[in-house]
Amino acid sequence: MINLNKKKKPKQILYRSHRFITLTGSHITKAELLIKLANYHQDSPIKATITNAVPYFLEQAQQAINYISLAMNRVEKFSMPSYKQATIELLEDLYQYVDRALHAFDYPNEAFLFPYKVCHPKFFSPPLKQDLVIEFCIQDVYIACNIYALDYNFLKHGTKAGSDNQHSFVTYKDKPVMILEEVKTQTQSPTLTELKGTLKLVLEWCQTYKQMLLQIEV
Repeated sequence: MINLNKKKKPKQILYRSHRFITLTGSHITKAELLIKLANYHQDSPIKATITNAVPYFLEQAQQAINYISLAMNRVEKFSMPSYKQATIELLEDLYQYVDRALHAFDYPNEAFLFPYKVCHPKFFSPPLKQDLVIEFCIQDVYIACNIYALDYNFLKHGTKAGSDNQHSFVTYKDKPVMILEEVKTQTQSPTLTELKGTLKLVLEWCQTYKQMLLQIEV
């Protein structure tokens, strides 16, 4: 469930909204957002919906899936019974794959976020206007939602980058834009919470059984 009632600046007024987000594999297959910003389309809140027909892809989830798949393949190729050293190597490999899967849920670097990554309006129904950006990413066990209201015409209004301390200026889609509003919020995902707990338990098992094998004298 996502709450868009978090504020970045005191003047910012957001419409209170509670909606469910469905995460399936590496995609958000369902989401409903109701947004109202102080300096962007104040007359009525903006409704943005994600459906299963056009799911929102999460690179971090796919990275984790890839590492988990590598771990499973490693186990499937392991022959039983086996030598002590071969089993230790198996546990070490599993630990590395699972650990990397866990780190895939860390907050992504800037290259995978606005303004460096283009956030396609097509993911939302109805499609977003060009001056509104909504992006999702994973932060630990949370699905983070970042919202940006943009002004592509600030130069025509006589505003220059650096002359307005109230707003940020970036280059997006090879165009200079001014960020009118910026909202960042997050909601805990039961799926990610359960998965993280399971993966951490696998790491503990790998460490425990490895230590047990190392203590066994051949």
